[in-house]
Amino acid sequence: MAGTVVIEFPSDYKFLNVVDLVCGEVVEGLCCCREEANEIAISVIEACTNAIEHGNRDCPEENVRIVFRCEPGRLVVEVEDHGKGFDFKSYLEHIPDPSDLQHLRGRGIYIMKNMMDALRFETKPGNGIKVTLEKNLREQPPEGGSAEA
Repeated sequence: MAGTVVIEFPSDYKFLNVVDLVCGEVVEGLCCCREEANEIAISVIEACTNAIEHGNRDCPEENVRIVFRCEPGRLVVEVEDHGKGFDFKSYLEHIPDPSDLQHLRGRGIYIMKNMMDALRFETKPGNGIKVTLEKNLREQPPEGGSAEA
């Protein structure tokens, strides 16, 4: 499946279920394996949660925008908020060890960076951050076939 799917929703956690459903439908059409589908869904939900909480500061009047771009063998997801932004370079350089329960911030970046093939942050003109997640997709074996490692 090639194409683009765009959704926009108010900064309210109740809409994360919709994001998860849309993400599932997009990924299902790409013929990727269950592990990849889960990694994509977890990363997209994490990016949206960050956009709601840290970007838009839980303000339901501010929207979160997601763009799913399906390309042959690859999925690109952009998540945008309208917040003041944060020092993402510092987080990317010093991603905390997720087993350190005392370190409360940065786990989402760790998750996205480890589950996706590429993670980029970009400050938008005016206000906002755009997070770009990329996943190179493995082809699923045909029905009844087996994948070789």
